[in-house]
Amino acid sequence: PVRYALWIMTELAIIASDVPEVIGTALALKLIFNIPTWVGVVLTSMSTLVFLGLQSFGVRKLEAFMASLIGVMSLCFLAEVMYVDAPAGPVVAGIILPRLPG
Repeated sequence: PVRYALWIMTELAIIASDVPEVIGTALALKLIFNIPTWVGVVLTSMSTLVFLGLQSFGVRKLEAFMASLIGVMSLCFLAEVMYVDAPAGPVVAGIILPRLPG
């Protein structure tokens, strides 16, 4: 009895915390690629299903996929730094020891 109520409340909390993430990702995709919000929601849901599907191949495959995504983000960051032609010294210093003025 009590455990079922706790289980239902936990599931509702999980859903309540996931909905803003899905909506936020859909809105970000709309801002970046100018696609409809509902398409962004579908793409976000499909990416979640890909992550869940990769778990059936084992944790190592999922870790490798996540590492490849981190690698892509790193390459995009590097390309952006080169594109804006930022001075290398302050960029490296900011990566090693991040700080805010003031």
